[in-house]
Amino acid sequence: MGLAEKLEDTFVEIETAIGRPQLVMGCDCILRKVEAKFRGLVGQSLVGIVLIEDGRFTYSNSRFADMFGYSEPEIRERGPLELTVPNDREFVADNLRRRLTGAIDRTDFVFRGLRKNGEVLDAECHSKVMRVGGRRMLISMVLDISTRAAAEREILVLQEQLREESTHDSLTGLYNRRFLDASFARELVLAERSGESVSVIMCDLDHFKRVNDRYGHQAGDEVLRAFGELMKQHARASDIFYRYGAEDFLMVLPGLASEGALERAEQLRSALANLTVEHGDGRIRVTASFGVATFPADGRSSDALIAAADGALYTAKAARRNQAQSGR
Repeated sequence: MGLAEKLEDTFVEIETAIGRPQLVMGCDCILRKVEAKFRGLVGQSLVGIVLIEDGRFTYSNSRFADMFGYSEPEIRERGPLELTVPNDREFVADNLRRRLTGAIDRTDFVFRGLRKNGEVLDAECHSKVMRVGGRRMLISMVLDISTRAAAEREILVLQEQLREESTHDSLTGLYNRRFLDASFARELVLAERSGESVSVIMCDLDHFKRVNDRYGHQAGDEVLRAFGELMKQHARASDIFYRYGAEDFLMVLPGLASEGALERAEQLRSALANLTVEHGDGRIRVTASFGVATFPADGRSSDALIAAADGALYTAKAARRNQAQSGR
């Protein structure tokens, strides 16, 4: 039997017991007897039980009191909103109001509770309305789900990290080739529909092996990170940047024609040529070569455009490097 079924069975037990006319005056005693049965169903360490009348607690079991750090008499001096963090009070009040007015048959919700010492806990509340001797009251079962909620948040963080790692290069923070396949194809579809250009810039750091050989691979990594940051600084919101290979980078520039892409490549080339990367005692200077290709003149598919940009890059490197060339 799942927790939802156990809770429903317990609601029925309590409702049946409280609903007996001869037992109305002994409501508190009956609840304590039913609570003992309830502990056998879901465990004393999990569930608190309270009665709410006119916005105040009129009964609390020991588990609920312990959950919020109060004694049972202290709980009966308070109401639900006093045990709720300020940002959640309107949400909790609305759920309880809708249940009491009959807008919904029962209410199950998660909220952030406020302990006596100011600590916040994650709580799950299941409530039903019952009539006792003509009085309308709300009986609520509250579970401390802080451990579960923390674990769920950790899982979400890990999932986000995995998504990030699956599409981003861990060294530079730029997109990787896996993300390139889907994103570049999407930009080309949009360009085909709108009739706009899409340009591609392929970049290769000149003589990068010499940096690793002279300064070490950590210094080389610092140069790659610095160039990644430089690319971001010269980006529009629509531009997409990728680490394509070891020291190869790719830029997809939606809506930018060949002349504009060549100008962007020249800006990056000049900025990098004037950049000094410091690592330890070393002051490292590097240059880069760039190849530009544009949709649709240089190709209509991602493979064709990358090949055209790579060809222009080869031309730039053959022409003594540190320059930008177009695929045309």
